[in-house]
Amino acid sequence: MAMRWRSGAAPLGVPRLAAVFLASLVVAILVLRPGSTRLYNPRISALYSPPHADTPSHTPIHSSVVVPAYHERDNLAPLVRAVFASVRDPAGTEVVVVDDDSRDGTVQEVERLRREEGFNVELLVRTDEKGLSSAVLRGFERARGDKMLVMDADLQHPPQAVQPLLDALSTSSPLALGTRYGEGVSMSKGWPLHRRIISWGARVLARPLTSASDPMTGFFAITKEQFHRSQPLNPSGFKLALELLLKSPLPAHATVPEVPYSFGLRTSGSSKLSSKVMLKYVGQLVTLYVWAWGLAFYVVVAAGVTLAVAAGERVLRYRARKLTRGKEYPLGGFHADAGTPPLSPRARGKRRDVSPGAAGAGGGGLAAWVGAATGGAGGGNTVLERKRLV
Repeated sequence: MAMRWRSGAAPLGVPRLAAVFLASLVVAILVLRPGSTRLYNPRISALYSPPHADTPSHTPIHSSVVVPAYHERDNLAPLVRAVFASVRDPAGTEVVVVDDDSRDGTVQEVERLRREEGFNVELLVRTDEKGLSSAVLRGFERARGDKMLVMDADLQHPPQAVQPLLDALSTSSPLALGTRYGEGVSMSKGWPLHRRIISWGARVLARPLTSASDPMTGFFAITKEQFHRSQPLNPSGFKLALELLLKSPLPAHATVPEVPYSFGLRTSGSSKLSSKVMLKYVGQLVTLYVWAWGLAFYVVVAAGVTLAVAAGERVLRYRARKLTRGKEYPLGGFHADAGTPPLSPRARGKRRDVSPGAAGAGGGGLAAWVGAATGGAGGGNTVLERKRLV
C-alpha cells in the first residue's frame, strides 16, 4: 500500500470500501449487542404495598419525593426541611429516601426527622443491590402518592422547583422534566469546566433519541399510572428519565412539559461521577439506540467507520504525496505530482552543446535551427538531458 501511495494510485476502491463496511457491520453486531442485563418490569411495583402504620400523618398521600442517597447524611435534614417548606400541601407529601447501605448515620438521621420534627419521611436501606436507577425504581415501589418526583440528595436540584414540577403533571402530561437549559436559568458559576463539557457531550450523544432539552436530568416527575405503563427498564443505568422518555408510551396528543431550574453546587459530600459511571452511561446509550433503531443502528455505525477509514486514507495519501513531492526513489520511479522529472543518473554531469557553429559543421538542419533560436547569434546553449526513471 505504501508503494501505491507513492505512485499516486488509489489504494481503496469501491470493492475494498464495501469489504470494510461489511466487516464493520459484523463487528458492530457482535460487540454492541445488548448484554444479558435483567430488566425491571414496572408493573411489579403495583403489587407492592409497604406498611405505613407508624407514619406520623394519617392524611392521604398524593405526592411522593424519591431521593436516592449514598453517604448523604449531612444533606438530608436541610433537604427534607426545604422540600416540605416549598410544597403546597406538606401533610399530603412524603419523602422516600433510598439508601445503599451507607452506614454513615443516615438511618438515625431519618428516624430523628420523623420522630422529632414530624416529617413524613420513609427510609429503605438496600444491602443486596446498588445503583442510581435501581434505587429510584425501589423508591417508586415504596411511594404512596399518585405523583412521584425524583431529585438528588446533594441539594443541586432546588427544592423550590418541586411544586412547579408536580403541578406540571396532568392526564395530558403524565411525565415532566426539570431542565437546566431553559430560559432564565443557568448553571452555577462554580461548576467545573470539565463537568460542563461532560454534560454537553452526554446531551449531544442522546440528541438523536429525543428532542428533550435536558434528557440527562435526574430531576423529573411521573404519575404512577404512567410509570406502570412503561416497558421493561434497565435498572443498572444512570439516566432513568431518558429510559422513561423512550419506553413509557404517552397518551395521544400528550406532551412532556419542561420546568427550568438553576443547577446549584454540592455543599456537602462528594460527587459520584467517575469514569466507570461515564462508561456505563455510554453502554446504556448503546442499548437504547439498539432498542429504538434496531438493525439501522448497526448500519449507521458501520457506515461511520467506513467513512472514517476512507477519510483517513485520503489524509495519509495527501501527506505522503506532500512529503515525497519532487524526490527520487531508490527503487526507481518518480512521483506523479513531482513536476519536472529528475535527471537520469547517466545524464548527470553530461552536457552537449548545440550552437549554430557546431550545428553548421554537421550540415545544418533541425539542430542548427534550435541552436539559433535558443542561443542567439553569438553563444552556445547547454541542454541537460532528462529521462524518466522507470
